[in-house]
Amino acid sequence: MTIRLGSTVINCADMEIMTSFWAEALGLTPSSATLGDGFRVLQGEHGNLSLQLSRTPVTARDQMHLDLYSDDQAGDVKRLVGLGAKIVRHHRQPDDDYVVMTDPEGNEFCVVARAQL
Repeated sequence: MTIRLGSTVINCADMEIMTSFWAEALGLTPSSATLGDGFRVLQGEHGNLSLQLSRTPVTARDQMHLDLYSDDQAGDVKRLVGLGAKIVRHHRQPDDDYVVMTDPEGNEFCVVARAQL
């Protein structure tokens, strides 16, 4: 038996806002667009991201986040801000350069400078 990563799941309060943001941010296609969906898989050539409707707000720090690898970190950060993301901080060291951001519902993710990998 082989095990592989199928999808990273983000809990969300507003399925439509989060579908729009993440589909556009990563060039993914939603498995459905039916209002009232409780779970959606956003599919793409290089992987999937799933959104799950949460009935209760997350009150503790998230234990998982996405690292997005970028060949144009500054350009991608600017594009994501235009889609509704917010910059939390920019961590810059010679061998470790990433921008911590939040999506429209406050979930953290990082945009990592690909040249540093």
